[in-house]
Amino acid sequence: MVDYAIIFNPIAGGAEKAKKDIEFARKCLDDLNISYKIFATEYAQHAIELAGQCAKDGYRVLAAGGDGTHNEVLHGVITSKSGALCGFIPLGSGNDIPGAIGIRPDVKRACEIIAEGKSSKADIGLAKTDAGVERYFLGIGSQGFDAEVARRANLPGASKNYSAIVMKAVFSWKSKDIKVTMDDEVYEGKANLTAVGNGPTYGGWMYVCQNARVDDGVFHISIVDIGKLKLLMQFKRMYKAKLLPHPNVYVHTSKKVRIEMKDPEELEPYHCQVDGEVIGNVPVNYECIKDGYEFIRPEIDEVAEAFKEKYGRYFYECEE
Repeated sequence: MVDYAIIFNPIAGGAEKAKKDIEFARKCLDDLNISYKIFATEYAQHAIELAGQCAKDGYRVLAAGGDGTHNEVLHGVITSKSGALCGFIPLGSGNDIPGAIGIRPDVKRACEIIAEGKSSKADIGLAKTDAGVERYFLGIGSQGFDAEVARRANLPGASKNYSAIVMKAVFSWKSKDIKVTMDDEVYEGKANLTAVGNGPTYGGWMYVCQNARVDDGVFHISIVDIGKLKLLMQFKRMYKAKLLPHPNVYVHTSKKVRIEMKDPEELEPYHCQVDGEVIGNVPVNYECIKDGYEFIRPEIDEVAEAFKEKYGRYFYECEE
């Protein structure tokens, strides 16, 4: 029997790039004597269906694409209740989800990790909106400005340049009053965005929840209340994990989080997104599930080690 089902997004990062990337991934897998079958997605959320069925059919399931594909595949595998192993081949313009479990955006190395056959459990998040939408995630769930950016990024024909989308969105953005209820604390006040981090990054390696790790059993929540122009500067700093500490970023940890508008009659409530996928509007509840699922991953966090090699410190070590 074929060991792996690869759920492939043929337009991840652009059709031409996706074609070249999957051909390279196939060569790497063939060189490593890995048996696999490729299933191409055809429409939004198709990866959820394919992943769930492949998991039930006995495959170990790999997502080959960007973070949208990664999230759909992990959600499909988890909700299949098959216990099938899940893994990632990073092909997209953003690969923060594989990064959360230590996989660098390197196709050859990702294939080698699959061949090495190591796996371990990681914490996962579960988001539930009051409208009834549920989605598992590995990276970050957020609402506010960054969710609006995610919404724009997912529009047909949208730019794949996250920074460009941020620039266009920021000047029309207005902060609103929200309420964030955590295990031991409640925040009420204005916020540009509120990020609930199981993993540390989104938007192509922006460390908004830089202390978050997928093995500590809690979310790391960043509630951001910064003026528009200063917010742009902070987005730049996030790529180097230099956001924290910051006087206008309120950092908390919690296993459960509820986020809602302070005024329940707010006509334009914040959107919420997980792993780059917009799932609706707040109110939304988040739950961190300790050791929630088993993933194919390297023995050490190769993302953290690469960051240290480049910057001389781990991303989760805040500068004073």
